[in-house]
Amino acid sequence: MASAVTDKKPGLSSVSKLYLLAYNGILSAGWLLILMQTIRYTVQHRQALQQLSGYVPGLYAEIRGPLKIFQTAAFMEVVHSFIGLVSSSVVVTFLQVYSRLFLLWAVLVGVQSVSSGIGLLLIAYAWSITEVVRYAYYFFGLLDNVPYLIKWARYTLFYILYPIGVLGELLLMFSAIPVTTATGQWSTSLPNCLNLSFHFPYFLIVTILLYIPIFPQLYGHMIAQRKKVLGAKPKAE
Repeated sequence: MASAVTDKKPGLSSVSKLYLLAYNGILSAGWLLILMQTIRYTVQHRQALQQLSGYVPGLYAEIRGPLKIFQTAAFMEVVHSFIGLVSSSVVVTFLQVYSRLFLLWAVLVGVQSVSSGIGLLLIAYAWSITEVVRYAYYFFGLLDNVPYLIKWARYTLFYILYPIGVLGELLLMFSAIPVTTATGQWSTSLPNCLNLSFHFPYFLIVTILLYIPIFPQLYGHMIAQRKKVLGAKPKAE
């Protein structure tokens, strides 16, 4: 749902700092590439998109390579937390990265027939803009010199991008339910050597339902973080 939070740990060695600078710089540039590819697709297919058909054929083929690489690379944030390179919670980071990787590999890659839905366009914009800003914020934070525009974007754009991203994720998962129900993909039934059964469409439904309590909490947390970092708006006299 949300992207992982990575806080710089005080007292980093020069090697660790250089590594994190390279990591965050490359990831920010990678997501910028995905954003530019998405914008190009939108411009080239603007007439078809204006018809609001709900389909974006060709977008997945345009961005799938970089999307797989740079979203999967986010798993390193879990490693960074685990080895103490950053001060973020390992469990929280894992859960946040897992939600993205699940949607990428189990839904988009695993059930490719859903990749032509409008949900992909929504997450392409929401994820890429969010990650360009987030990794740039971490990059300049390591240099102790975060431009105000990046800080403002980091703690403001989520108002629009977070709901758009969540909507896109939900649309993709909803689209995968009838497909995986019909094909039995990712599901297993009895009997089998493990004596276990798993119905992937039910798992998708449970995941979708979890958004109901989790989304308001995370959204409220981000609003609180914005007030803490940027300050609350002054009250009118």
